[in-house]
Amino acid sequence: MVSAGKQQPGKAYAPQRSARSDGAQDQGRLLPVLAVERMLRAVLLVGVGLILLTHVHTDWADLVRRFAEQVGLDPSRNETGRLISRLAGSAPRHAQRDGAIAIGYGVLEAVEGYGLLRRRPWGEYLTVVSTALLVIPEVQELLKHPTGLKVGGLALNVVIVIYLVIRLIRRRTRQS
Repeated sequence: MVSAGKQQPGKAYAPQRSARSDGAQDQGRLLPVLAVERMLRAVLLVGVGLILLTHVHTDWADLVRRFAEQVGLDPSRNETGRLISRLAGSAPRHAQRDGAIAIGYGVLEAVEGYGLLRRRPWGEYLTVVSTALLVIPEVQELLKHPTGLKVGGLALNVVIVIYLVIRLIRRRTRQS
């Protein structure tokens, strides 16, 4: 048997992770969930970006209008109508720009997801910074066109930032 302070000859000493003294386990149970969510968003964003880049001359307004009708949405109402009117006025260069932005943001989401999945502090810091930076535009968009989905998304992002900041602060105080 090897004591905690001694090392067996020829074997590297690796300290074992243990539960905290109060019996609670690592509070990072949500990190894999956040990581999977970030990875799924990354796949979706990169996919949309690639579609936009490879189909720059597609009539997106007509495509969205027909899709909305097929799923039972009224294309002349609220968000669907606003989306269709915005797409109707977009030029191919806008599709290229939006596709490149979607791919870039998708790569960022993938890096965040990897960092969170591997429980890397840099992944938590990156997620806090990138998510917190997007709260301001989310609030502006919510004030222009409020919807329940936007409120839910904003609330979720604020909760994620608070959760990760608390984790980072706790880690730092344990290391001190």
